[in-house]
This record gives sequence, C-alpha cells and structure tokens, in this order.
Amino acid sequence: MRADISRSFAPMLVHVLTASCVLLAFQAVLLVFDGNYGAALQVLGLATFVDSIDGTLARMLDVKRRVPWIDGSLIDNIADYLTWVFVPLLWAYVFAGASPAIVALCLMTSVFGFSHTGAKTDDHFFRGFPSYWNFLILYFFVFEAGSTAVNSVLLVCGLLVLAPIKLIYPSRTSAFFRLTLILSIPYAGLLISMLWLLQDTPLWIPLVSLYYPVYYVVASAIAVVRGADTGHAKNDSSG
Repeated sequence: MRADISRSFAPMLVHVLTASCVLLAFQAVLLVFDGNYGAALQVLGLATFVDSIDGTLARMLDVKRRVPWIDGSLIDNIADYLTWVFVPLLWAYVFAGASPAIVALCLMTSVFGFSHTGAKTDDHFFRGFPSYWNFLILYFFVFEAGSTAVNSVLLVCGLLVLAPIKLIYPSRTSAFFRLTLILSIPYAGLLISMLWLLQDTPLWIPLVSLYYPVYYVVASAIAVVRGADTGHAKNDSSG
C-alpha cells in the first residue's frame, strides 16, 4: 500500500500543479475587478509558465499510467479555458474596451475550439487559432491599443479559432522543432520583460518581440505546404 502511494505521489503533484491554474485564474479575476490590470497580467503569465511545463512533467513521470483514475487532460482543458480564454477576455472587456458581443463570440468559438476532436491534429498541429488570448491582451496593454484595434483583432482571431487552418504546436510539432525552440527562448525573455515592466515597457521590446508571431505564422504555413507536398508525393508513388 505504501509503495502504491509512493509511486503515485509525484504524478499526483503534477495534477495539483495543473489544477493550481484554476486558483491563479480566480486571483486574476479578483485583480481585474480591483483595477490591478497589470498584476492580473502577471498572474496570467505565471499560469502560462505552469502550462508550459506541466505537460512535459506529466510525460516524464508517466502520469497517465501511474494515476489512471484522474483525467489530467480534462484538468488541463478546464485550467486552460479559464487562464487562456475566459479571464483574458474578461480583462479585455473590463480594461481594453472590448465589445461584449465580440467577447461573447470569442468565448463561444473557443468553447467549440477546445472541444473539437481535431483541436490537436494527429501530426501535432493546432487546428485553428489556438486561443492565445493572454498573449494578445499583453500586447494590447503595452501598446496601449484603442478599442477599435482591440475589437478588430479579437474579431479576426475569434473567427479563426474555428477555421480549418493548422498552426505549429511549439512543444510537439516536428517541423521546425529545433528552430522554434531556439527562437522561443529570446521571445520568452521579451515577454517576461513586458510582464515585469508593464506600462513602463520601452516600445522597442514589444516591437522586437513581434518577430516570433511572424515566424510562427510563416513556419506553420511552410510546414503545412511541405506536409501536403509530401503527402502528394507518397500518393503519386503509390499509384
């Protein structure tokens, strides 16, 4: 009995780590309604960090096999919807002048995006815009975006959530994996700088950081085209 408890203790801690994002989401909501919008962004940044490591830890510790009675994927989806979608869009509504109708659209499309059986494809791509709302609101904050820009970006991205496009899953897509990892390191540093400095962020930092979103979109398009070409080549050779 003690051996079973010992073997499941570390994997259970991974589940607790993932679930802690729910508490971070609640704290961010409290900060939004207290008017501490920058602090709310920092809390969401912490949740993003947790989300970036918990999956790797779960695979390392073989959590699915060692704690089979807990659905870690379900915990992750609940936590992700709160920290990547609901709270950031609430923030955009309260602080950035986002239209209630557009926020409602983004909330609904993200629900169906999360629940889509092909949200993560078999070849490890995201299907549609992967609800990076917390990244967007950080840019809204440091660029001091007006409501017109905010609503335009939210509307486009909200519609793209359900679009049949494929975008790189940075930690799992094999195409450009090493380059994506290398480029993500300075990008993470720039995001941390923005979260640390908030409204005192020099303009050059967010401007320079845009290299990564541009790379991300271009690399995703190239990876998809190359994959399609490879598929056509295989089909031709098999014929």
